[in-house]
Amino acid sequence: MTLGRVVGICACIVISADAAAGQQSGDTPAQGQAAPATTVIERTHAAAGLAPWRRVQVRTESGSREIVVDTFEVPGIEGRLAPTHESVVETNRPAPNTAQTRRELFWFPDGRRTLLEATDSRRETLPNGDSRAVHETSAPDLNGRLGVTSRQIEETRSALDVRETQTTLLLPDADNTLRAAERTESTERVVDPGLVRHDSTQLIRDVNGRWHAIEVHRGETRVVAAERLEEAEIQRRDVNGTLAVEERRATRSSTANGREHVVIETHAPYADGSSRWALSERVQRTTTPTADGGRHTVEELASRNRAAPSDPLRVTSRIVTSVRQAGSGRWVTERQVFELDVNGRLVLADTEQEDRQY
Repeated sequence: MTLGRVVGICACIVISADAAAGQQSGDTPAQGQAAPATTVIERTHAAAGLAPWRRVQVRTESGSREIVVDTFEVPGIEGRLAPTHESVVETNRPAPNTAQTRRELFWFPDGRRTLLEATDSRRETLPNGDSRAVHETSAPDLNGRLGVTSRQIEETRSALDVRETQTTLLLPDADNTLRAAERTESTERVVDPGLVRHDSTQLIRDVNGRWHAIEVHRGETRVVAAERLEEAEIQRRDVNGTLAVEERRATRSSTANGREHVVIETHAPYADGSSRWALSERVQRTTTPTADGGRHTVEELASRNRAAPSDPLRVTSRIVTSVRQAGSGRWVTERQVFELDVNGRLVLADTEQEDRQY
């Protein structure tokens, strides 16, 4: 999958992810900038036959209550944009360390707004930094009655230089009783002021109730002067059910004169067809600030030719993003996605514009 397609897919998924968390999507003009009251994202495709889409997010606040309505639209039968999915997220904060959220996801079969699922969440943070969050999701049955489809419990404990998080997913069994089915255990440990070690294990439960690790992430983050280095190793179960290292990733970030440069290199077994470990892809992202407080970003993905893996990496996609001020309290993000055509040339594939009013 190319970098450009990933962007497009993420834009669709974001309705049920970013909006649910009450977070802003896209770029912000300045660090710490408040979330925009209205965000409109429109994407068009250079290739014929691909329909454009639009996403509209409206945020309102009143005291400790916040409501975010996020609507995703595509052309209907008559060619006019019509909603296909919509999420409504209401967040209340009855106390400084407590947040209650109700998220409803709708879809529009035959143009009718119909509830697809609803999630109720409650997060509490204790004075010592420990926290507990419960997310319970329900969906209507054929008769329209809501029934619980999953419950996720996230517990975080902090002690000195260690932070541990356990997330458990409960699903209905044959008797419609919620039972633990998946679990993720994560640990973040500060080794010294410039070194943090993090480990994460994803487990599933078999029919006999035993837990089995299916994926393990291990890594370190080092900060030296203006440079940040993250190294990660990912293990997954192979065909024999044994955990084996499938991927190694190194992310190097640096800042100089306000300009940010990030390089992400991924190594995989026999990516070049012969070496035990070989570079499989490289992402380079450079962000330069502009005079109006915005920024200009160029991100390139270089990968191998599957038909000739021994050939050097070549750039297969490029995303160019510009953030500029378009008036008082208004910022516009313009994004162009370039992909390889049949002749191996980078050509414009998609354009996207995001308009945010604060």
